[in-house]
Amino acid sequence: MKPDKIYLSLVLLIVVTVFSWSISCTHLSGIADMPEICFTGDIMPIISNNCAIPGCHDEGGESELSLNSFSEISGNVIPGDPYASRLYLPIIGRGEELMPPGQPLSLENRIKIRVWIEQGAALTTCTDTTGFGGGNNYIARACFTRDIFPVIVSRCATTECHDAIKHEEGLNYTTYANIKNSVTPGNPGNSKLYRSITTSGGEDKMPPEGSPQLTAAEIDSIGKWIGYGALNENCGEVCDTINPVTFSGAIWPVIQSTCTGCHSGASPSGNVLLTSYNSVASAASGGQLIKSLHGTGVTRMPPSGSFSACRIRQFEMWVDAGFLNN
Repeated sequence: MKPDKIYLSLVLLIVVTVFSWSISCTHLSGIADMPEICFTGDIMPIISNNCAIPGCHDEGGESELSLNSFSEISGNVIPGDPYASRLYLPIIGRGEELMPPGQPLSLENRIKIRVWIEQGAALTTCTDTTGFGGGNNYIARACFTRDIFPVIVSRCATTECHDAIKHEEGLNYTTYANIKNSVTPGNPGNSKLYRSITTSGGEDKMPPEGSPQLTAAEIDSIGKWIGYGALNENCGEVCDTINPVTFSGAIWPVIQSTCTGCHSGASPSGNVLLTSYNSVASAASGGQLIKSLHGTGVTRMPPSGSFSACRIRQFEMWVDAGFLNN
């Protein structure tokens, strides 16, 4: 065979091979073959930690673009078409058009956002309700939405303290962005929040003397969360509705971490005390406890965000079984 024919044969072989690979890759990466991307577990943490940060697309909304919620984010995408979406184009941009500026998202995160848009940009959630907790979205380490936020809201963002109205010392601990302003990611010892909960006394101690204090485990979780980078991660939860629900094992730990900060002291919120088994049982016996979890005729509790369906089911099971002190 002549050299030019050998060359042509090699070129054709390469073209056919590459074409075959491209067909195979297209098939393997088709949207129908991809697992569903979860907005609350996959997309919102990426946006919160990289875009909706102070000075950028947070409440101030740099370039008149705020990305704090699903409605704001979805308003900047065209479902099914990432390349026509205002949200997606800057994250694959170049030079001054690249977002976040100077520190592009990882390939994995860019793909997640693209596929989420291609799948329809829906408000998909990943909260576990199976009774075993976790699933593909479970995060075992100290995690903001599950372990940190409820504690800070219950112990620190209480009425007349670091709530949205009083914001004592200029600190409003009712949102992730505001809480993160009091920490140095990766360095608990240099974080105002961590120093205030670990100091032994004085005016800087938080919560102040006489108020419900954080447990050693809660302080440890906050320290580790800051050490991990103080991320705004959405996590699964360990929530068992298969086995009998006990007060000591399931109900009381949730009440302590989420409710007693507001429902304690001389003037508890709503005039409802939740500081002991007897006070919780009293709220349960009158139906007030379950109504508040569902928001039935009353304000839904907790104010930091409603419990998952699985967690509410645990409370219902405990009440249905006679709200025992077990």
